[in-house]
Amino acid sequence: MKTKVITLVLFCIVFITACGAVTPYPVPATSLPSSTLILPTITPLPSATSLPSATPIWHYLLTPETLNEYPTPEPAVLPTCDPRGDCLILTPNVQRQEISFDELYVGKYVLRSWCNIDQRVPYPQRCAVTISSKGVKQVEIWGYPAYFTKETGADLTGNGIPDIVIDDSSGAADNGPLTIVYEAGDSLKKIMTTWQDYRGRFIDLNGDGSYEYIAPIRFWSQFCGDCQLLSSVVYEYQPQSGYVLATYKFKDVHSADIQEDLEFLNQFAKQNPNLPLYIPDMRLNDNPSIEDKIYTQHANENWEYIRAVRTLYTLVFNYLLTGQQTKAQEVLNKYAPPNKTSEYIIGIQKDLQNLLAP
Repeated sequence: MKTKVITLVLFCIVFITACGAVTPYPVPATSLPSSTLILPTITPLPSATSLPSATPIWHYLLTPETLNEYPTPEPAVLPTCDPRGDCLILTPNVQRQEISFDELYVGKYVLRSWCNIDQRVPYPQRCAVTISSKGVKQVEIWGYPAYFTKETGADLTGNGIPDIVIDDSSGAADNGPLTIVYEAGDSLKKIMTTWQDYRGRFIDLNGDGSYEYIAPIRFWSQFCGDCQLLSSVVYEYQPQSGYVLATYKFKDVHSADIQEDLEFLNQFAKQNPNLPLYIPDMRLNDNPSIEDKIYTQHANENWEYIRAVRTLYTLVFNYLLTGQQTKAQEVLNKYAPPNKTSEYIIGIQKDLQNLLAP
């Protein structure tokens, strides 16, 4: 009986389907357009950009005091005491009105400038610069003032690594700035330290992509009793040694001065024929020699004589400075007394000391 019921049910289902009472699963007609998935419009996220890189700046560039995880989450370390003994007098909680604070990022280093801006302190203000990075001992440099120069962040050496340039002044009237250059690579490397009487300049003198540094220096002769001059020395970058003296390689730096001095001495000799130029000794006023007395006599009679002697000294000095020893000797032979030329050139060489060409 059960079997008959099942068979009857199955028969009914087949019959009803054949009569169209049940619609089979639909099949999309080929004439209808297929459905298209439409995604919502999303503005793409900006691609990651490199962290700020420094370009040459004018002294200070104000930047955020914190930059997430770069290069170090550690707080700024305030330099409070100079190793030479001077200290900034600060309240326990340092506020902006007491300390000016500027910050710049170069490579993995944070560069900070700190100056005491207390109005009671006369100019120049006591300042410090610091160079910091995670896991590296902080560098502190003090001065009246000390600051990062406009070249900081530039690649001065042409090796693809940015450099940090600091001018540091002692504040003394007779001392010019100390210029310090660090290479800001994986490790901080000092590549130049030099004193000069006035701020020098970086310039690519030979077009090789590496900048030379021209430093103006005032020389006080220890040989000539009436001679001093302002001249320039040139430092060039060498990968193994950093910046080294190389004035003799860049004679053109002094070519205009040399030409002007030659023209003056030639004109003086035409107006004063057969008048030798005596370079006075350091004992000119205390224990004058016969030659010193001759110099004094000519100087009293003709003020141009003093200028001519100083020009001769300067000309020989610059010839020796630029490695032109033969021309230095020739100009002395032409204008100085014959029996004094050897003494003069030795004396001027001693004034140059370690600035002579190798």
